[in-house]
Amino acid sequence: MSLLSLYIRFFRIGAFTIGGGIVMLGVIEAEMRATGLFSEDEIADNIVMATAVPGPIATNLSFLAGKQIRGISGALVAVIGTATAPFLSILFLSGILLHYMGTPLLTAFFLGAAAGVVVVVGQSLFKMVKTNVMTGWQEIASFITTASLIIFGVHPFIGLCAGALVTIGLRKLKR
Repeated sequence: MSLLSLYIRFFRIGAFTIGGGIVMLGVIEAEMRATGLFSEDEIADNIVMATAVPGPIATNLSFLAGKQIRGISGALVAVIGTATAPFLSILFLSGILLHYMGTPLLTAFFLGAAAGVVVVVGQSLFKMVKTNVMTGWQEIASFITTASLIIFGVHPFIGLCAGALVTIGLRKLKR
C-alpha cells in the first residue's frame, strides 16, 4: 500500500467519523479488517495497545496500524491522515457551532450523532468480546467477574485484577 493511499484511507476515517476516538476505533478496526493485512489477533492486540498507552485512542491505533503496514513513515502518515480532517473541521466550524449552539436543529443533530456513537461502540465491544472472551470457559468466567464488579461500582483496576486472579485460579485448578 502506498503512503498516499494510506493517507487517504486514514483521512477518510477522520473526515467521516463523528464521535471521537472511541468511535474511530471501531471504524479503524473495520478498515484494518478490510485491508486483509491483519489477523484477528493482531487487530485485538492493536486495540488493547491503543487503549492501554497514553494519548488519543484513534491516534494510537492509527499509529500502530500504519506502522504495521509501512513502518515508521506509514505510522506518521496514518496519524497525520487521521488528524487532518478533524483539525480542519474544528478550525472552520468552531465559529458557526458557537453561534448556533442550542438551536433545535443542531441539538437534534448531536442527539442523533450520540445514538450512532452508542451503536458503533457496542458493535466494537461485541466483536472484541466474541473474539477474545468466547474462547474458553476460564475467559468467560474472568469476563463475567470483571464486568460484574465494574457494573456494581468497583474501581476498574480492582475489577481487572479480580478477573485476572479468577483466570489464574481456574487455570491452576485445571492442572
